[in-house]
Amino acid sequence: MSSHKLIVAAASAIGLVLVLIWMQGGFHRKVPGGTIAPPPQKIEHKTAKAEIVTSAGDVSVSGSVVSRETARIAARVSGNVTDLNVDAGSKVKKGDVLLKLEARELGEREAQAQAALESAKADLAKASNDFERYKSLFEKESIAKKEYDEAVARHEMAQAAEQRARAAVDEARALLSYTVVTAPFDGIVAERNINLGDLAVVGKQLFSLYAPETLDLVFSAGEQFAPFLQVGSEVTVFVPSIKFRESTRIREVVPQRDEKSRTITVKANVSDLDGLVPGLYGTVTFNTTTNEVIVIPEKALNVVGQLESVKVLEDGALKVRHVKAGRKLGEGKIEILSGLNAGEEVVVE
Repeated sequence: MSSHKLIVAAASAIGLVLVLIWMQGGFHRKVPGGTIAPPPQKIEHKTAKAEIVTSAGDVSVSGSVVSRETARIAARVSGNVTDLNVDAGSKVKKGDVLLKLEARELGEREAQAQAALESAKADLAKASNDFERYKSLFEKESIAKKEYDEAVARHEMAQAAEQRARAAVDEARALLSYTVVTAPFDGIVAERNINLGDLAVVGKQLFSLYAPETLDLVFSAGEQFAPFLQVGSEVTVFVPSIKFRESTRIREVVPQRDEKSRTITVKANVSDLDGLVPGLYGTVTFNTTTNEVIVIPEKALNVVGQLESVKVLEDGALKVRHVKAGRKLGEGKIEILSGLNAGEEVVVE
């Protein structure tokens, strides 16, 4: 074989070896420990630009109907229900009798206490007469001081006995009065928790009442809506369970804000609206003025406790930026109130 052919064969063999080494990763760089590491790869981030959109229209939040004046009426004495005059939904006036309990034993107790009082009053009258007589005799030095002191003691004991008897009568009369349960104010019976013939025990709740003229629909809204939720502002109330929809006005905005949730509590007056009772769920819709806001995809926002942040791509590098988020605008977008400018790129994934 000629030297030229030998050179060609050697070159071919060396080329084949180099190809095999390359296929096996032989040209990858080595790292400490002798392992082979592939070339560093550039990490790709999915980003989106913060953009300006026009925000306007209605905002709806949920709440519930609450009465400012309510009463939970419980039994103050035990006894079986002998008369029951109302049911849930009944309208009552202050002083109306809601129910009566068996009063025979308490009536007997009151009669006994009254008889004891009459006896004590008679004893006191006699002791008072004796005291005045002995006092006069003692002043004339017609009796010894010991006899006078005994008359004073009998008089004081009779006074104390009469006071105890009078207190017993007052207590017996009070207990007897508790067998007749009346309405504490004009209102509507929200709940009735006892039936005719049932045994009412001390502390058992019998009724709950509310004053319909004190109804509010109480709701919470993001603090960014505070300018649109002022006393007197018009809102629309919708209660789906009774298909109720009506316009009304805000009666009160609670001054304290919830720092954790960054919300305000608002009370819309619904006292003049028929069909509403405490506890019903409802929504409140209010209008906001048109304005331009910065929005980003909601999944770009990171929330840890009360801290909100986004990852911003600046000159090819990622930087964490603290922001303040506002309301959710739908379609996966969220409003950014501060910390970000329009056009900046935020990491979505």
